[in-house]
Amino acid sequence: MKGKNINRRDFIRNSIIAVGALGFTEMNVSAHNLIVPKSVASSPSSEKKKLYFNKDGKFKIVQFTDIHAIHKPGETDPAYPIMNRILDLEKPDFVIYTGDIATDNNPEDLWEKITGMAYERGIPFAVVFGNHDSQFDVPRNELMNLVAGLNGCLNTPKPESMSDVFGETNQVIPIYHSDNPSKKCFILYLFDSNASIDLPNAPHQYDWIKDSQIEWYKKQSKQLTKENSGTPYPAIAFFHIPLPEYVTAYNNPLYKPAGYRLEKECTPTFNSGLFSAFADCKDVKGAFVGHDHDNDYVSFYNGIALGYGRFSGGLNAYHSLCRGARVFELTENKETFETWVRLENNRPICRITVPDSFTKSGSQNKSNS
Repeated sequence: MKGKNINRRDFIRNSIIAVGALGFTEMNVSAHNLIVPKSVASSPSSEKKKLYFNKDGKFKIVQFTDIHAIHKPGETDPAYPIMNRILDLEKPDFVIYTGDIATDNNPEDLWEKITGMAYERGIPFAVVFGNHDSQFDVPRNELMNLVAGLNGCLNTPKPESMSDVFGETNQVIPIYHSDNPSKKCFILYLFDSNASIDLPNAPHQYDWIKDSQIEWYKKQSKQLTKENSGTPYPAIAFFHIPLPEYVTAYNNPLYKPAGYRLEKECTPTFNSGLFSAFADCKDVKGAFVGHDHDNDYVSFYNGIALGYGRFSGGLNAYHSLCRGARVFELTENKETFETWVRLENNRPICRITVPDSFTKSGSQNKSNS
């Protein structure tokens, strides 16, 4: 997310936080052995794997975010067994890494170690870049080639047909029906929320999702809806930097957010209109990001859930919330989905159903149980 010497971090870190937010409650310790992944050779991946709902009509996603992995011994090391354990507990069908994953020079080994945890378990994964991923010695376009070549990765290098679309990690990943390998059922939209921009006197220096990316999304959505006889496929969008609407949504008096907000949202200064495009296309049911390490809430605004993952990193990146991951469970032929946070102590919290936990009377108050 942000640079290391920001006063608000010290303020947050020294604040008194509810025990539940920190996750230091009674727990059942996993009996799973911790797996230390081997390095995965960085070579172009073979044919990309297609995603399917399982025979029970379910599909599970784990979101790791803001790992901020570095080479210095001891700094990122505490995060690795936590991610291994969460993968063993949840057994997801897919992993999404939502930015600021490896934040050091010569990051190839770090990417291999992190994504190798998924690959060794046979779990496909994809990545959206954060503002810090390309801050070091590998430019963003070269980093895209590195990531797309990792074993098990579903990202593809930017095709020539998208040369006019800003950013690198813009991609559509379909999830197919369990009994029909050619019929799409659910869509995952990946966006590159880009890095930073120099705007004099701006409160934040974070870039925004560009017009070309929004036009690309609208074109994809329109084509998919036409393919599905005029009915939009339900979808979730993943990117790194939260939209300006996150602020509005959290303060929306109609719906109580689920989860924790221990810092202000660090959004782009400019609202480029992606949320409006989601609302117009009527396919995206939720958008989930990283970036703000001490937020993990899900809010609801104009029919769309706006949420955070859970900080998944080590000691070198600020955080007051304990580490963990966000989990999603999709159900075949349904637009609703369940999501919760799995903490580093194995405990699941804040389980909700989108949109029912917000729209059905009496269901919102269970969100932190």
